Amino acid sequence: MKANDRRALRRLAPFVLAEWRRLILALVFMVVGIMLQLPLPLVTRYIIDSVLPGRDVTLLNWVIAGLFGFMILKSLADLAHGYFLAVLRERVLMTVQIALFEHVESQSLSFFQNTKSGYLASKLNNDVSNLGGLVGGAFLNLLRDVTMLVVGAAVIFAFHWRLALASVFVLPFFIASVQVFAERVRSRSAEFQERFAAVWDAFQEVLTGIFVVKSCQLERFEAEKMENAIGERRKAAIRLSLASSWSNLVTAFVGGLGPLVILWYGGREVIAGHLSLGTLMAYNLFLAYLYGPAQRLMTLNSEVHASLASLERVLELFDTAPAVKDPAEPVTLATVRGGVAFEDVSFSYDTANFVLRDVNLSARSGETVALVGRSGAGKSTLVALIARLFDPTNGVVRLDGVNVKDLRQRDLRRVIGIVPQDVFLFSGTIRENIRIGRLGAGDREVEEATVLANADGFVRRLPRAFETEVGERGVKLSGGERQRIAIARAILRDPRVLILDEATSDLDSESERLIQEALARLCGSRTTFVVAHRFATVLVADKIVVLDGGRIVAEGSHEELYGRVPLYRELCLNQFITSESRTIERDSRLAWNQPRGTAEIAARAESHQRASREGRKDGR
Repeated sequence: MKANDRRALRRLAPFVLAEWRRLILALVFMVVGIMLQLPLPLVTRYIIDSVLPGRDVTLLNWVIAGLFGFMILKSLADLAHGYFLAVLRERVLMTVQIALFEHVESQSLSFFQNTKSGYLASKLNNDVSNLGGLVGGAFLNLLRDVTMLVVGAAVIFAFHWRLALASVFVLPFFIASVQVFAERVRSRSAEFQERFAAVWDAFQEVLTGIFVVKSCQLERFEAEKMENAIGERRKAAIRLSLASSWSNLVTAFVGGLGPLVILWYGGREVIAGHLSLGTLMAYNLFLAYLYGPAQRLMTLNSEVHASLASLERVLELFDTAPAVKDPAEPVTLATVRGGVAFEDVSFSYDTANFVLRDVNLSARSGETVALVGRSGAGKSTLVALIARLFDPTNGVVRLDGVNVKDLRQRDLRRVIGIVPQDVFLFSGTIRENIRIGRLGAGDREVEEATVLANADGFVRRLPRAFETEVGERGVKLSGGERQRIAIARAILRDPRVLILDEATSDLDSESERLIQEALARLCGSRTTFVVAHRFATVLVADKIVVLDGGRIVAEGSHEELYGRVPLYRELCLNQFITSESRTIERDSRLAWNQPRGTAEIAARAESHQRASREGRKDGR
């Protein structure tokens, strides 16, 4: 076995040894089963050489009855051994799977951006399941077969040393077979696992994007892609099966040579009177102790190498260190006020192309900061650094003066709430999805948060209200309803720092109005960062920050920026044009205190909408 294989098995060993009680019980019943096999060849020799020549039927009956009793005991021992081995295997696999899942959860967002979910699912399911061959075979069956091999060799040499030498003559062929086929089986197994993961990934991608598949009529196209992936998996499975079949064929052939040699040489010894017939028969039975374990070891070798290929894939995932790690000596903030500062912050996903460059920005406790800029300016990346979803490549992000890298991730994220544009709801009820904000919250707190989020109205109208199932990813709810569930989740969390990442974009006017009201309640005295695509959101901010090409090009109030920053004026007149006239009409604060530029935006918006209406008329 290669050094890498030994290291891999040593890393798996602690998971097995953690179940040492079941391991010992399986070992005990395994040894009992082996010992109960020993009487059969000895009793067979006794019957042939002593009982049958003496024609003692009564003795024959008692001997057979004794063998029957041994058979029952051996069956019970094998049953107990199989039970404890199965429990051991499943508990070890469960522990490995949970540990691997927790390790995957600990990874930063960059890991998931660069790793296909189908490959992760394949490793968590298929590869971990394949480790059963190691847990159930390598640790116990290997010990069993080696024990039987040693016992068998000792017994046959005690019976007849010349026959024993003839028996072990074929064993080197087993060793040679192991060397020839082991690496081939392993490589074929690794190839099959990769192809299997590719099929799983393709299938999961289609399910995730089924709306696009349906709307763009891609069913045949995706089916052909799946057919190709499955075809490659089929070819890999056939190659693995052929390698295993050749391995087993050689094992069976070599195993068959031993009895032929014994029958030839042992028969000559019986004819010459140097060996009794009973001893020859018993010797053939004991031969199973030699060739049976050798054959099983050959088969086990193929299974182990197939499992080792999966173990390597699992350990490869275990060896992937999280990009974002907790500090060795974390700082604890007794009270979080919510002040946030970026000091010379730069960030790159690939260490080559920087998304953010030399960002210096501060937000006082309770202040609302709106981030505006063209698509790709770095707005979402900037707010992701606050919660350490990524760590800056250069510079420092501080919370109340403390570097966020010096805080435990769970402590940091406990005081941060995020309402994204694309809200993810888990399969389950509305109540369960809101309670995600704070898992220990009671039903009354959940319902109060729903009221504050302007979600109580639509929830109460549903047939089962809070117990309504939302479906996978929340497909049974509209976009506005999902957003209000996310806001209720954030209200229940009661964070000191709130991040709204385009939380009101792409909504109808009524949903936008309800969500804006809910967000006004949510922001309150919290420090709030808003990635803004809506004009109303920009106007209520204490500070507006304009980003371009990953840099802050300006910051200030709306009136200041509109007058002196061409990029901001362009964003106001173009990017915000879709809903500003509605926003201005319904915002009572703007009716008597409109900042400079809002009238121009409203006029442009009305002109744009009038042109759209006329265009639709011409189309009709």
